[in-house]
Amino acid sequence: QSPPHHRHGKSLGFKRAIDVGAGAGRITKLILLKRYDSVRLVEGDEGWSKRSRMYLGKKRATRCDFTCARLEDLEPQFMAEWGDDADLIWLQWTLQYLTDADAVDTLRNLAGAMLEHTGLLVVKENRPYGTARTDRFQMERPENSGGRYDITRSDEHHRFLFHQAGLVVNMREEGVETNTYALRCMA
Repeated sequence: QSPPHHRHGKSLGFKRAIDVGAGAGRITKLILLKRYDSVRLVEGDEGWSKRSRMYLGKKRATRCDFTCARLEDLEPQFMAEWGDDADLIWLQWTLQYLTDADAVDTLRNLAGAMLEHTGLLVVKENRPYGTARTDRFQMERPENSGGRYDITRSDEHHRFLFHQAGLVVNMREEGVETNTYALRCMA
């Protein structure tokens, strides 16, 4: 039987996705490669990038392109090399490690890699829950000088960052500990 992305030798119409903060490649393997012809995995940690190749296996990895880079280091000219034809960009649990300024720059750069009118940027991030105040962000400071901050932002804070990056919320799904947003570029 043909894989779902090429039934009867034809593509389903979804050409390319980008998995940002790809980690071990779980989203790519379980979701993206079932729906897209090719996926670019972007991961800032070389160890996770190597693990994702092993986790995906040789056959799946042939449909993938692996980029090891920190998001705040992705310059617009680097992103331009990717083109602007991604049907979907999946960004999960990565903005929490960026300052607001770096998050806005990253979102702008990623938006430039999407198809202009039909591209979608999905962002999944932690949100304040339980006894935490939802009108404030929470921040964990790194224990060592090389560590990264971990920032949990409210829905309003995320929407502000999206607006600053030229993105509009098309849909939001609230989970117990997370918010997932479907974003499009402003017209």
